[in-house]
Amino acid sequence: MDNYSLSYPGKIIFGNGERRQLPSLLPAGAVLVICGRHSRKRIADELLPLLNGRKTELLSDINPEVPISDVIRACDAARRICASAVIGWGGGSAIDCAKAVAALAPCDGNAADYFYGRKKISSKGLFFAALPTTAGTGAEVSGNAVICDPETDIKQSLRGVGMVADLAIVDPELTFNCPPRVTAASGMDALTQGLESLISKKADTVSSALALQAVKRLFFHLEDACRNIPAAREAVAEGSMLAGMAFSSSGLGAVHGIGHPLGSICHIPHGECCALLLPVILKWNRSVCREKLDAIAAELGLADGDALISAITALNGRLGIPANARSYGLSAEKFDFIVRNSRSGSMKCNPRDLSDADIIKILEELQ
Repeated sequence: MDNYSLSYPGKIIFGNGERRQLPSLLPAGAVLVICGRHSRKRIADELLPLLNGRKTELLSDINPEVPISDVIRACDAARRICASAVIGWGGGSAIDCAKAVAALAPCDGNAADYFYGRKKISSKGLFFAALPTTAGTGAEVSGNAVICDPETDIKQSLRGVGMVADLAIVDPELTFNCPPRVTAASGMDALTQGLESLISKKADTVSSALALQAVKRLFFHLEDACRNIPAAREAVAEGSMLAGMAFSSSGLGAVHGIGHPLGSICHIPHGECCALLLPVILKWNRSVCREKLDAIAAELGLADGDALISAITALNGRLGIPANARSYGLSAEKFDFIVRNSRSGSMKCNPRDLSDADIIKILEELQ
């Protein structure tokens, strides 16, 4: 029997229209809202009028692949208004930035100190609520914030005590106007999370149950979600949430271990990076987890693990995701950086131990 420890948001709410519960669930005091650019009008129309009488500030210019400078700027805003709550409303970048701000605003020092491990987050921060507008990252239910330093091209997770959201509201309606390319990339990120969770060295009873349901929803409904079919949007939003809950317990794998430095140095959107790596990594892992891959394939109505890998490759093609990283400028000169920065917690969970030489061969396959 597995041993495992679970850490999820204090309250998770799923369903169409459930975002309207947010104002009544916030603590008293000032509120900092960090959102994506496309969410600004909805928040101004729907949320801010209901916070009338509170001091509020809305930041909607957070960059994709959140740089440390954005976290520092947003922390300054939270301190300036003496925020008691931080809301992350948007894609993974907005939510990760808000998560980092909620954790770091009460702390001393600079965000870079915590990013590079010179200081540790040792206590619970501000109240944090997360509302995703894309279905893919699982940031609303995970306990880490992915941040990057453009000066060094290092992209890694910020972790610490109490970084799990106090409140996560997954309202599929917030994803209905997500562009097809973003829907495809974020959905493939979530599918990758589900599959990596299932074959992770740390997979457990709960993570496996959640991950399997996530994979089914994403595999069968992602294409229709890209066509903006409401029922498919709902299925993919739920699948993304379940995948996030799964990997919060199990960890991920080599797709994410290699994907972070590859995406950072080649400027590949994270979801697309996961999608193009996924079939290659599954082939490399096949020798040590063939039974698991065959079992997953059977759940999806496929013959075996090889058919699963072929189906994912075909899905990428139908979604318009590149088959390799050639168009992003992946070259041998970048291999050393990627290898050096791939040894994350995700890589440790991969079912097959990969040497530096193995990683170089994988990168060569992506050229």
